[in-house]
Amino acid sequence: MGIFECAIIGGGPAGLNAALLLGRANRSVALFDTKNDHLSFELQESISRNGNAAIEFMQAAKEKLNQYPTIHSIVSQHVRAIKQSDNKLFKIYTEDGQSFLTEKLLLTDGTEIQTDIPNINQYYNKSIFTSPYGYGWELKDKKLIYINETGAVAQTAKIIFSLSNNLVVATNGYEIKENEKRELENKGINVVADKIKEMKGHDGVLNSVVFQNGLEIEREAGFITPSSYATNIIGEGFSCDLDEQGLIVVDHFGRTSEKNVYAAGDAAQPAPTEIVLSEATGIQVAITINSDISIEKF
Repeated sequence: MGIFECAIIGGGPAGLNAALLLGRANRSVALFDTKNDHLSFELQESISRNGNAAIEFMQAAKEKLNQYPTIHSIVSQHVRAIKQSDNKLFKIYTEDGQSFLTEKLLLTDGTEIQTDIPNINQYYNKSIFTSPYGYGWELKDKKLIYINETGAVAQTAKIIFSLSNNLVVATNGYEIKENEKRELENKGINVVADKIKEMKGHDGVLNSVVFQNGLEIEREAGFITPSSYATNIIGEGFSCDLDEQGLIVVDHFGRTSEKNVYAAGDAAQPAPTEIVLSEATGIQVAITINSDISIEKF
């Protein structure tokens, strides 16, 4: 199969757009992606795809990419490991035992929220979201909770309050600035600093939130800003600098601290991340990669 000029890890909006631009620029591209079965939600924040199912968008995008012979491989396999060899090529190993060589590597495989709230994954992207823009309209006037573990609560809380004034703010045991707490409480927003013991509901639909002190508050949905994220980096022989939130550090063009390694999308920007913004970072970093390859091979 030879050596790819760029391998893209992650087939979300950033990865798909990067693959399209690089493929159309006559670069040999390998796109590694899982089936994205978790994308059961609809895309709401983009006028071009308002109401479209995320999984349908991803599938349609991949079908379009298949039209380009330069995009040689769309692999529905988890990447098990990435190793950099002595000749500076990256060797990618998939779970089914295959391996691929590439000159450049683009990481767009996203992040996972890091929180000690039990069973929150049952509700994530179903009734608990990171962005008030993607699902704010659908949740307006509902009984909402905003969980913020960073200490900087007020700005996003004000945005959510404009959707529903039936709002509870929870810090899950993290400190909140006293002036922010007073500002929120003056608007009738209940601020709970106790740790969350349990989230109750059924089939991803939230019914209530239980705190360690025994308090149980009925809630229908909400949003979360976690304390940190886990970036899906599986490299061996190379490493990228991470920021204090656990995201990959990139420059304005998507280059990481590691030569020939780039990052875009959720892997390199904090939530809340909108689909169109992820797409834009994918396009931007693809232009950077193509420019770097062009200069090196001229």
